[in-house]
Amino acid sequence: MTESGGRRFAWAVFGLVVLLLGGTMVASLLGARAAGTGGDAVEQQSGEVVVIGVPGLSWSDITRDSTRALWSLAEEGAAGGLIVRGAHVVTCPADGWLTLGAGQRAAADDDGVQDCQVVPEIVTGDDVEPSRVGDVSASIPEWDSWTSAAARRPLDAQLGSLSSALASEGVCVRAGGPLAALGAADQDGAVARYATPLSGGSALTTYQPGVCDVTLLDRGPITSHDDLLTFDAQLDVLLRNLSPGTSVVIAGLADRDDTVGVRAAIIWRDTGDPGTLSSATTRQSGLVQTTDLTATILALAGAGIPDSVSGLPVEIQPSDAPVTERVSALRDLQGGTGAAHALAYPVLGVGLVLALITLAALVLTGRRRGLQVTGLAAMAFPSAAFLAGLVPWWRGSPQWLTLSMVLVVLMAAHVALAVGGPWRRHPLGPPSVIAAVTVVVVGMDVILGGRLGLISILGVQPVTAGRFYGMGNVGYGIFAVSGLLLAGFLAGLLRSRPMARRTAACLVIGGLGLLLVLVDGSPSWGADFGGVPSLVIAVGVLGLAAAEIRLTPVRVLLLGGAAAVVAGALMFVDWLRPAGSRTHLGEFLQSVIDGGALEIVARKLDQSLGILVRYPASWIAVVVLVAIVWAVLAQDSRLGRRLVPLWQLPMLRPTVLSVLTALVIGWALNDSGIAIVGIGLAVAIAAAVAIGAALPQRQTRVG
Repeated sequence: MTESGGRRFAWAVFGLVVLLLGGTMVASLLGARAAGTGGDAVEQQSGEVVVIGVPGLSWSDITRDSTRALWSLAEEGAAGGLIVRGAHVVTCPADGWLTLGAGQRAAADDDGVQDCQVVPEIVTGDDVEPSRVGDVSASIPEWDSWTSAAARRPLDAQLGSLSSALASEGVCVRAGGPLAALGAADQDGAVARYATPLSGGSALTTYQPGVCDVTLLDRGPITSHDDLLTFDAQLDVLLRNLSPGTSVVIAGLADRDDTVGVRAAIIWRDTGDPGTLSSATTRQSGLVQTTDLTATILALAGAGIPDSVSGLPVEIQPSDAPVTERVSALRDLQGGTGAAHALAYPVLGVGLVLALITLAALVLTGRRRGLQVTGLAAMAFPSAAFLAGLVPWWRGSPQWLTLSMVLVVLMAAHVALAVGGPWRRHPLGPPSVIAAVTVVVVGMDVILGGRLGLISILGVQPVTAGRFYGMGNVGYGIFAVSGLLLAGFLAGLLRSRPMARRTAACLVIGGLGLLLVLVDGSPSWGADFGGVPSLVIAVGVLGLAAAEIRLTPVRVLLLGGAAAVVAGALMFVDWLRPAGSRTHLGEFLQSVIDGGALEIVARKLDQSLGILVRYPASWIAVVVLVAIVWAVLAQDSRLGRRLVPLWQLPMLRPTVLSVLTALVIGWALNDSGIAIVGIGLAVAIAAAVAIGAALPQRQTRVG
């Protein structure tokens, strides 16, 4: 490819990326989203609220023929997937009920050792009026130890917030069954009204219409298909016995068989319309959290929501779609998120081993063309992992094989595009194409609501309840590194000679940098605080190199100041929105105002450092990062001399320095920042392999 051809290619790629990302931004601002909220939040109802906890209940359990009562509730009410995450990765039934009662992730243990088969002891006390009902008061002996454990955990759950908030408004709360008592207990562990099921009977039989405003019923975990059928029959009887105007909440409050996944949630009101549940905390249609149900119960009962409850009342998006279509979509959400979580480490681990073996074999045999293709394929893997969500691979069996086949096909398509034009003749041409596709795929998904990220093995992993929308740490590592590589590659093609076309190169870097920062940091899209400063500084480093301006300590301070201003502006814009609409950007600024910012920073730092202790394999990324930094800075070292041939290409060394800058700062500013380093290095190393293999052999000799 000639110099003029390289410049035309660079401008064409730059224009396409700007057009696609910019156009998607405009469409998003005009209301286009592939996922999100948009319904009305539930409000106070005149009748009772009956909450039935069915730990482990999933949408794959609910069918028209075998569970007719549940199916009718889904048909007439609002249905959604439920994130049940408590204080631990796997949520036991007791953990789920405690989380519902606290409105914050909690756990029924004080030492981190879980036993999901244990039902906590409930000590009953005196009879409670009216005596004809047979209710008694109750207490939970282990409550104090659980409260102490909750105070030691990062989120500081206030156990009993639900019952205490209801009681403060004069709302009666009644529990049927021992697990429901955990949700109905106040902050002292006392249950005002407790109904004990008959020996061998279901807690659903303890329901008495007109006794209390809010009734929590413990059905117990679903252990078999016959158990499910029994529950559905009991539910049918209960529904026939409801008081007029009653709202029913069905929640699969815990995981099942130690398998993490999305569970079922249904809200039925006799005056409501059918629809899909969503929440402002997830920004995802069809996805709510247990803590949202806490806020929902309070809203339905007309009680205020205390600050200790982290959830928000669910929103109901009315839908005219048949119930079969809505349930099918929820099954896909359950299947895709669950399979992505289960297969992430196995697929990534096996893929990494295969890639290393392939690279070693190609290096030993001197097959440079194979090295280039392998590098391009590895570089394309993140984009393929997101695009895989367009194909329902989780419906296949075995799922790992279906996913692997989809990934291979998509990576092959990326590589074919990368080497399919005249740009293949320049070492930077093919990796520029892969980087551009990756930036567009990840960026468009984030702008449109992050639906692909929900069901990608490199996505936000919603079942862990860390993030449901925007730019997660892994996504940021992919997006930032690919974007910086693209900016550097295109600037290098424009600046084919020293001192040539500095303005054009700076324009490309500045334009792409602005897009990267907007996608990553905008509260409406990426909502990523930690990534913005690292991107601003990294883009600044690259821009100064393109303008051939030396990086001095004063300029470093100016870049840091610019990063702080940009991040602060984005936080302020988010903070201006109503409290229920803010992301964690605005919430952090509010914590600064309230004086709690240092606590948040300390918690995130503890989590970041804790990963290095809990997951020793993460040190591999640290060692590789240090080695690469040393090789880039110390060019005369043994490692550095191996990279010298790459620096023959214009702007490549400054590009690598900007990537390393983004990774180091991104690691420091994020609670799971080592994930940014790991995936970012993988993308950068894959690009380096592809470029190095494409260089003329005379350029790759090291003296």
